Amino acid sequence: MGGHYQDEQWALATLSFRDEHAMGPPRAPRLQEGDISSDIAVHERLMGPDQSVSAIQYAVPYNDADRTANLSETDKNPLLRPPSVAETSSAEEYDNGWSSRATASGRSFRMWNPIWLQTGVLAGFAIIFTLSFLATILLYHFSEEHHGLSVESASREYAWRYGPTAFLTVILSLWNQVDFATRTLTPWKGLRDGPSAAERTLLLDYVSPLMLTVLWKSMKTRHWAVLTSIFGILLIQLATIFSGGLFTLEPTVINKGGAQLTVKSIFDGNDFTLNSTHSNIGAFPTLMYYGTRIQGLAPPAGLDVGLGLAVPDFELREDTNTSGGTNYTATVPGAQVQFECDYIPGLNGTKTSLPWFSILASFWTVNITTPTCNLTNVIVAEGPDHNFRHQENATHAYEGYFGDFICDSNIDYSLPRTTSSNPKLGYLPNPSNGTADHRVVMSLAELRFLPQSSEGESGYIYLNNLTVAVCKPSYALGNYAVTYLNGLDGSTKSMTQNLVSNITAEIPGFAPANLGTAVQYSLDETYLGTGGQDWVLSKQVVTFFQILSAMNGNVSIGTFMDPQRLIDSGTEAFKGIASQLVHEYMMKPANSSMEGSVLYQENRLWVTKLSVGFVCTCLALLIGLSVLQIFVKPWDVVPSNPNSIGATATVLAASPALHSIVYGLGMAKSRSIRRRISGFGFRSRVITREGKSFTIEPINNDPRTGVGDNDLIEMQQNKWWAPIPVRWWFQIIAILTSLTVIITLEVLQHSSDDNQGFIDIDSNAFAYTHGFATYIPTFIAFCIGSMFASIQMAVCILAPWMALQRGSAPASRSLFLNLTGRLAPHRIFLALQSHNFGVALILFATFVAAWLPIVFSGLYAVSPLFQNQQVTMKQTDVFDANLNNLFYSDGIAGTIAGLITYNNLSYPKWTYEDLAFNTIEMMDTSLSVPLGMQAPLSTQVDATRASLNCTAIPQATMSLNQSKTSYAPDGKVVIELDTELPWMCESKRKNTTTMTWLQTFVLPDDGTPAYFGQGSALSWRENGILGNGAVDTNFNHPMATIYDPEYTNNWVGGYGCPSFSVTLGSGRAVKKDNGTKTKTPSYSFDADIATIVCFQHLQTVQTSVMMSYPSFGIAIDHPPVTNEPTSRYLLTQLAHSSGTTFEFALNTLLLTLTSATANVTVPAPDKNVSPDVNFLDAFVTVLATVNDSMPISSLAGEGNTANLTAATEKLYKIYMAQAISANLRSTDLNTPVSTPNAPAARAEQPPITGRINIPGRLRLKQQSGPKIASQVMLAFMITCAIAGRLMLKGVEEVVPHNPCTFAGTATLLAEGEVCSRKIIPQGAEWKSNTELRSMGVFEGWMFSLGWWESMGVYKYGVDIGWIQKDGK
Repeated sequence: MGGHYQDEQWALATLSFRDEHAMGPPRAPRLQEGDISSDIAVHERLMGPDQSVSAIQYAVPYNDADRTANLSETDKNPLLRPPSVAETSSAEEYDNGWSSRATASGRSFRMWNPIWLQTGVLAGFAIIFTLSFLATILLYHFSEEHHGLSVESASREYAWRYGPTAFLTVILSLWNQVDFATRTLTPWKGLRDGPSAAERTLLLDYVSPLMLTVLWKSMKTRHWAVLTSIFGILLIQLATIFSGGLFTLEPTVINKGGAQLTVKSIFDGNDFTLNSTHSNIGAFPTLMYYGTRIQGLAPPAGLDVGLGLAVPDFELREDTNTSGGTNYTATVPGAQVQFECDYIPGLNGTKTSLPWFSILASFWTVNITTPTCNLTNVIVAEGPDHNFRHQENATHAYEGYFGDFICDSNIDYSLPRTTSSNPKLGYLPNPSNGTADHRVVMSLAELRFLPQSSEGESGYIYLNNLTVAVCKPSYALGNYAVTYLNGLDGSTKSMTQNLVSNITAEIPGFAPANLGTAVQYSLDETYLGTGGQDWVLSKQVVTFFQILSAMNGNVSIGTFMDPQRLIDSGTEAFKGIASQLVHEYMMKPANSSMEGSVLYQENRLWVTKLSVGFVCTCLALLIGLSVLQIFVKPWDVVPSNPNSIGATATVLAASPALHSIVYGLGMAKSRSIRRRISGFGFRSRVITREGKSFTIEPINNDPRTGVGDNDLIEMQQNKWWAPIPVRWWFQIIAILTSLTVIITLEVLQHSSDDNQGFIDIDSNAFAYTHGFATYIPTFIAFCIGSMFASIQMAVCILAPWMALQRGSAPASRSLFLNLTGRLAPHRIFLALQSHNFGVALILFATFVAAWLPIVFSGLYAVSPLFQNQQVTMKQTDVFDANLNNLFYSDGIAGTIAGLITYNNLSYPKWTYEDLAFNTIEMMDTSLSVPLGMQAPLSTQVDATRASLNCTAIPQATMSLNQSKTSYAPDGKVVIELDTELPWMCESKRKNTTTMTWLQTFVLPDDGTPAYFGQGSALSWRENGILGNGAVDTNFNHPMATIYDPEYTNNWVGGYGCPSFSVTLGSGRAVKKDNGTKTKTPSYSFDADIATIVCFQHLQTVQTSVMMSYPSFGIAIDHPPVTNEPTSRYLLTQLAHSSGTTFEFALNTLLLTLTSATANVTVPAPDKNVSPDVNFLDAFVTVLATVNDSMPISSLAGEGNTANLTAATEKLYKIYMAQAISANLRSTDLNTPVSTPNAPAARAEQPPITGRINIPGRLRLKQQSGPKIASQVMLAFMITCAIAGRLMLKGVEEVVPHNPCTFAGTATLLAEGEVCSRKIIPQGAEWKSNTELRSMGVFEGWMFSLGWWESMGVYKYGVDIGWIQKDGK
């Protein structure tokens, strides 16, 4: 290698530079030019004329004799004997004040101070910590005060979960700069405050050791500034660890007062009508109670049928922001039904004849006498009318009566009710008399008689037993604190209540005494059927006792011969019906405002107490440390940034005495260096002679001791200084730790996914457990980050030295290069700019590692455990189509279908839309669900559904004629629609090919267009088809019709015929003549008619169902899904046919739909005409009004038969699902039923399997998103660390001494020209690297680190020159 200077044209002696990996001195090479004398001359020129050649001879000797000779020689050199304090203090002025600005020779010099130690910056940190402390305290306060901070969702967790950690991570990176500046300047502070020992100044290193080592050393040396900055880092890290659990998302119940509510109804009975012949009370209260109590329909809002309480409905205003499951409370008036009953024992009925009720039937009456009420001739039993018996062979019958009576012994209740005052006709007072004392009588009589087919007297009958209860009906108003509870699905609404105070007032227009009569009217208007097994004689079972029977599992009404059971069940039923009545008729719509409170559950962001405690403690201490640092910080201690090699060279050049001490120690052992300088104290001075110089001055503490008095210098070979983080074992630990975490995260993820978490969480300590699930991962992330940060610091320290070791490095990549004390982006940029790519990779890895705590803090979340397991269930009933043909009764299936259609009520249990499900129960009786909770249960079961196969009848087969026999109301004309149908049944009947079918309708006789239509249950008889609307079988009506059971059981005919029809048309009557007194006018008719006749079928279809266990309710948000390819038609055996056609007589459907259409009207074809011109039954009315997209104009007429068929089938399917569920269930699993393979066979009931998610424990789950992010970050760090380490091969063999100490760097610079005045001008120590570069200092030179030869003497250090790899 050769070297030359660009600014001087003279040759240097050749300097031999040993290969960078060789540890010992090389053999002395042959000098290429000059001789020893010329080399000495060169040395004198480089070092200055005042420095003797002998000064460099400390680097020469390698044997004891040479060392001794050289040492004795150096004693003669006064330059190597540093001046004493006495010698220097009087000669030069020392600025003990160390002002940041000094003036010399008219020039201003400023001491260098890092921005991070400026008072304003440290005060800024104190302010930030103070604000953070206050913010945390306030957040916790508001969190506790308002039950959480705000409504949040897991989808926005990045802000509240990672925000505090990210904020403190940034603060930590900034405080690291404070810490680094403090560590690097503390030895200089010792120099400024000196003289101080070398161990506290030149040999002091706070940069390269691990943090705990620095912490211990600073405590021993009482360097409070370093201790403060280290504690600051530890406290910020601790705060960061706990900040990950600062916020937690918890389900929170919120109770907020002052909520604005809208009252939707008020009590008002002023339109209540009740007299002897008429009342505005209809069947709806009774039907709704039956539906809610028996069929599982949800009651209307504001009703508690169990308590008999009706309160106004109210709701939150639309602008109130709440979620599903909201509860809201207000104090409102409420009406609670009262029903006080007494059993009257010992009553015997008196047999009598009441011809105004029945000419041939016998009646039994009783007189009731109580202390408060006397009643005369109350009817309690009735014999067969005209000797008709529904069950001919029966020998006993139970008959129940329910009625409201006025307590007046002068009233004979066996007389008919009339408004006439003629006593012979029987006068009863107006039942609406609210001032009279009313009683309700519930009676049950057992009649005994001979079978009708017996040879004995068929009229023999007697009253065998009688049970009578007398009850006082009433209601009381009060103020109730009512809480409405909205269901989580937003569709259900229940309530709780608590009586606050009583009110003496009454409902306007409705006296408490009227309640019993009103309930009786509603019962009289309700038709539930004939009474089933208890319909024995001509009198059907009254509605009230049918309800009692259904309430108790459809038992015989004879069960209520037990007085207590009658009173208990009767009281429950009365309160339920009466409260429904009050709610329906005595409350009117309103829209008033009131205030109340809101109680709802939502996911709210909470500030956890544990995290607040630790974070606030750390922040409070950090505030004090920031303020303390202002007073103890090292300040005004160096002339320029001391963190580069060049800065050390400039100070060393200005410190000749120190230079002479460290000269020749390039490869000396550490103890030799320590011995050399331990006898001195050191201080820094500003010398103002000939300009201003900053110098480090050695002070001989012992005047008898000098340099020459030290022990011989020991040289070291193959011994290098390397900080722990750059050693292989440390880096392997860091990499393996990261790799272990990656693997552990993956294992935990699989465990978490497979087991819905991996640790149980105590719900009572949710916040603390969740916090630790955040603290521990964050702590691990900090440990990994700290290891990588240590590696980063080490390679940044060695980066300029590695450039020098490679040789021929310009100053920008070596002397001026400073990668320490920089923010991460700037550090990475400088590394790339200086071509330190291995270092850059380490920097990238460390930069990513700094963000690990943020991601790790979100690794784990707490969620409820749903124990997913397979369960086995069994079917507990079958559907038997022979149980009820639906002619006389349908378990109010028609009413429920109408309520579902119009009021959007929820489907009763075991039904959904057109599907009816068999009941099932769990076979595993040990399966339990936490009280009050429902577990999702998914399974596949066979559902049963009905369908229609309809045929349109051409209008051409019909004829319209005026009826000559039917009674026509005033202003109407009756039309006869005669249709001739072919034999359409599945089985043929002998000699039958066509059938005639007659229907009758009514049209206005003035030619006004009108709609007419009806549904019919068809009966295919020998003389034609019977089907002209509903057959009234309700014996409460005077024109009711009764048929023999054998006739109704085979109503359709048994040949597999179409059993249901719908006719809907529009038309008008055209008068042909006005008629005479003896002849009615004649009409022709202009009409457009659609008629369909339909076959009925039943199917089974495999259906996927999501239920709730243990209620087995069908999940509304997960409707059943049918698997259509599995659908199969059921077979049935009829009287004359077998096949897939069922012959349900849907007469009850046509009767009971009237309850749904009581207040519904269909517009006439002419919108300006009253809807009363139409002649439509309830079934067609529902079709025409239930769907706005299918108005009646789209259904009526021959051209709309497809629409009519679709609408009919839709309503039919909903009805049949309810009819099947309510009427066809049999718990006898062995009974033969219809199956897809046989008309009558035992249905297969294989075990039903399903899967259930049982909620229970809270589980700690690992989230896949943060897990993947963590693994990617760790993998990136590992890759960068490995690649960087491979590129930094030999990094541990670069320098023999610690370059983080001034002495360590100075020993490597002292023997070269780097710190000579030839290169460094006086005053350069005051200049920054940028200023030195602009001045040309060090510019144009190439610098190298290694073994150098000069005048046969070998030295190890930094000098100028360039390197050739081959050594030539």
